[in-house]
Amino acid sequence: MSHIINGRSANFVKMEIMQKLLSKIDWRLILRLVMAGSMIIVGYQSNDYIPAVFGIGFAIYAIIGAKYKIGCGYNGACGYPSKK
Repeated sequence: MSHIINGRSANFVKMEIMQKLLSKIDWRLILRLVMAGSMIIVGYQSNDYIPAVFGIGFAIYAIIGAKYKIGCGYNGACGYPSKK
């Protein structure tokens, strides 16, 4: 016996909510932040601060790139000039 909410099943409503949440996630930003975080952690654990500093810089670049939609993944040309 399924629950009915406004004429639709509860599972259908849950699927719609998940689809809306997944469509709002910026996957490029998530992947870049995961990579930057792993660089920071590995650099800190090995007492080698060069990769940690580069990871911090990459995280800053990822946030700015996501805000202004610049960089590879946000435009169709991936950084190469288009013919237009």
